[in-house]
Amino acid sequence: MPRQPTERALLTPLLRRVFPSGVSQVARVAEGVSTRVYRVVAQDETFYLRILPEADASFDPEVIAHERVRQLGAKAPEVIAYEPHYQPLQRSLMIVREIPGLPLSQSTDLDPETLSAIMDAAGSDLARINSVGVDGFGWVRRDEETARLQAPLPTNRALALDGWESDLAYLAETGTLLSTDLTPLEQVRSRYDTWLDDAESRLAHGDFDTTAIYQRDGAYTGVIDFGELRGASRWYDLAHFHMRDGEYLTATLLPPLVRGYARVVALPQDGLRRIHFASLFINLHALGRSLRKRPPNRFTQHQVERLRADLVALAE
Repeated sequence: MPRQPTERALLTPLLRRVFPSGVSQVARVAEGVSTRVYRVVAQDETFYLRILPEADASFDPEVIAHERVRQLGAKAPEVIAYEPHYQPLQRSLMIVREIPGLPLSQSTDLDPETLSAIMDAAGSDLARINSVGVDGFGWVRRDEETARLQAPLPTNRALALDGWESDLAYLAETGTLLSTDLTPLEQVRSRYDTWLDDAESRLAHGDFDTTAIYQRDGAYTGVIDFGELRGASRWYDLAHFHMRDGEYLTATLLPPLVRGYARVVALPQDGLRRIHFASLFINLHALGRSLRKRPPNRFTQHQVERLRADLVALAE
């Protein structure tokens, strides 16, 4: 029985077409939870080839997002090749140019002033990313090729409250949240309920934290990993970053991020409280999803501590 060609071999025709001068390295890398990723080096430049795992999924929305945010001036990876349905693999794939440097999460040697400047620049880019509109809320649809960014839920309220009751029940049953947490959560939700009625859906990076922000020699170089794009309120990415802030670096980086954001898009005086509020919903859902898959760890403990701190801030 003839041996089936490897995935790497099936990629060879594409790589020859995209890089006619040849490539010096093609290696599978452990980036992305489900998306398969290869590092490609050609003429001393590094690129990343990404392959979606689902046969019926398309990179089309991600390509659109990359192009639109770059047009707005954000430092996002440049898409240099895109195959909606690459026949040899029966999968959608794209190739992006590398954002150079290291993620901020690994940049523990940077001084506070340098970190602040990087976060300021990242905040401005985040505001540009969030300036792109989406039709609907929730995960951006990947099941069809389209020139529009679309999501399935009709309102931000539907997105925020998706799984709220089941996550609360699960976290209470497992002892992750105490009875002293549950009453304040419901009180805060009721007190700021109208904030859930954000009518305008914007493009959210979806997983914005220090692992996605890159720097080289102390200078901001860009934002990577747009694999969890969604339509959400303007506060989603800021709130997600707030939830993760402090996981890898001891410095509190939300203030310079907000400062840079506000240089591009003016924020209301109650902006920080809105970030705390949006963080509660993201946090609860993330905790429920994580703890259903794996035992508690330092990251989930950080999230619980952040949730309780947000409740205190919103009760004041």
